[in-house]
Amino acid sequence: MASIKYLLSNMADHQWGITTRTVGLQDVPPGSPYPMGQHPDDYAFLTDMGRKLREIQIVYIPRGTGWFVSEHQPRIHLHAGDAMVLYPGEWHSYAPSPDTGWTEAWIGFAGEYAEQLLTRFFPDKTQPVHHVGLSEELIATFEKACEVAEQQRPAYQQMLTGYITLMLSLIYFGERQQIYPADRDGDAIMKAQQLMRQQLHSNLSMEQVAADVGMGYSKFRKLFKDYTGFSPAQYFLRLKMERAKDYLLGTRLSCKEIAFRLGYDSAPYFNKMFRLYQKQTPMEYRAGG
Repeated sequence: MASIKYLLSNMADHQWGITTRTVGLQDVPPGSPYPMGQHPDDYAFLTDMGRKLREIQIVYIPRGTGWFVSEHQPRIHLHAGDAMVLYPGEWHSYAPSPDTGWTEAWIGFAGEYAEQLLTRFFPDKTQPVHHVGLSEELIATFEKACEVAEQQRPAYQQMLTGYITLMLSLIYFGERQQIYPADRDGDAIMKAQQLMRQQLHSNLSMEQVAADVGMGYSKFRKLFKDYTGFSPAQYFLRLKMERAKDYLLGTRLSCKEIAFRLGYDSAPYFNKMFRLYQKQTPMEYRAGG
């Protein structure tokens, strides 16, 4: 199995912030020479010499084993389910193990929005290998991208932009699941989130939430922030403010009525919290919606 495409882009494509330059999917049987086949000069490399790319690349290994090394990453063993995020201008090399071979899927892309995604979600060049696990959805997305690149119908570059953002999201999501697998603590945090959503009308105590899920508050607060990126109080406030936005745009309730429905003792305090959260007053938000 092999599907490899090198692609062109025009000015309209560049306006989307991401343009795809190459996409491919191939099996490398055990004992095969590597890299396989012929590639343009910008992509060809010898594994003992490595290379630098002028684009971002995602490389996903759904089957087999191998190795990877880069300017900031000492040589590391790769397993099925690993994904590499390759940085522009970063020297690197990789290859499958001769005794196992591997299946590799990749996509190369560039653009202002692509660089923003890389900087925000994959900023650490010392950790280019991400342990995603076996993801049928990720490999299916690569297969769809290869199909789109093969057909090259009108606006195919824009379609590939969507697949790239999905791939990055799946890698980010998959790695988070490996770090925080389903376990007793994870179940407790999910239960806490559910309790908060059910109690938006109240002044729910976060200490009480911790007790309700069977956890001491210090441990609960740390784990909750690890799992969600927010402290429990921040998360509860965001839930309230997002519900307030729904009320403001979807109903004719006054600020006093909304404040009451969200457990606030006074409309002025609700207005203050909303403005801190949204950077505008509730009435300004309603008028703008």
